[in-house]
Amino acid sequence: MSDAASKRTFYPPKTFDDDLAGLVDLFKQRGWTFSGTDVATLEQDAATQREQRAAHDSLERQYLALHQQFGLEQEARYSRFNAALNAARGAFRKDKAVMAELGQFKRSVRRARKPAAAETAAEK
Repeated sequence: MSDAASKRTFYPPKTFDDDLAGLVDLFKQRGWTFSGTDVATLEQDAATQREQRAAHDSLERQYLALHQQFGLEQEARYSRFNAALNAARGAFRKDKAVMAELGQFKRSVRRARKPAAAETAAEK
């Protein structure tokens, strides 16, 4: 299965949990059995899916809360950094050596590249 590591993770539709449980219920109600299909295994799969989905959703909520908190606190830190930098720039605006040292703290600007289609259209 060296192939599996290079493949993208498959994510079924959001309704998979309900679909799996519904299919198991239908198989049990109708008494269906098919070669290569074990209803007990599918039933266990449905239970495992629900447990793992709950754990996944819990972790995702924790991540989103932490991510939001990090963003807010980072914004406050950046604001303090920016205030300190601007204070230093203001205090030493006539000192070229200090301004050169402070120059390393400039925000890098990256311009987005034009899409290839837009470039060829612009050339015409």
